[in-house]
Amino acid sequence: MLTDVEKQQPALHALCRKYGVQRLGLFGSAARGGFDPARSDIDFVVEFADFSVENAADRYLGLLVDLEDLFGRKIDLVSYPAIRNPYFKQIVDQTRVSLYAA
Repeated sequence: MLTDVEKQQPALHALCRKYGVQRLGLFGSAARGGFDPARSDIDFVVEFADFSVENAADRYLGLLVDLEDLFGRKIDLVSYPAIRNPYFKQIVDQTRVSLYAA
């Protein structure tokens, strides 16, 4: 699945610029293998530049919807600063593949 995501790099970069993304990464089965096209979703981790309460929902939900449209499947979009579980954060850190950095 990583190759399929990499093929969409120009579109991903455009979305990141549109929504003010500082960093976007891929993690989970799409990044480490084991992706099942029939059942798997795609897991992204995002960090926004200048993230504020006033625009948080619009930027997060806009990016989520546009990613689902781009890939034609369910997307799990995790805000990295919002991860509180240290075990989950460790998994994300160990499996994350960088797709965009501003």
